[in-house]
Amino acid sequence: MDYTSPTLHLANLTPEELLVLLRNLRHVYAYGDEEKYLLPDEALVAFLANCSNRLGDAYFRTPRNTIKAFVELLAILDQNPHLSWDQLIERVHVQEEFDTDMPGIVADDDDDELTTFRLEEGDEPEP
Repeated sequence: MDYTSPTLHLANLTPEELLVLLRNLRHVYAYGDEEKYLLPDEALVAFLANCSNRLGDAYFRTPRNTIKAFVELLAILDQNPHLSWDQLIERVHVQEEFDTDMPGIVADDDDDELTTFRLEEGDEPEP
């Protein structure tokens, strides 16, 4: 087994923790200036509700694609200040993410250049 690239397993996020993460991402995107926030708190709640409606509880258990879609939403609003967040929330596309604890090959995005590949103990090929 190859141990040269260790894996860090993190606990799943709760919906409340994901909301805190989105608040922090919004803060970083605004360079720490609250007056530059592109989204109010109600938009964060609406964004998470939209993700929940589309993905169920997977949106917070494996939040990679939720976070990616949120940052893309911020970028769209930043580049198009005439748009309103409430016009865009329903149009945000969040892809379902596969469970990364499954052994073998896991590919969650067609546009990713990398695919996660991991052999679990007992899955090693025979010599």
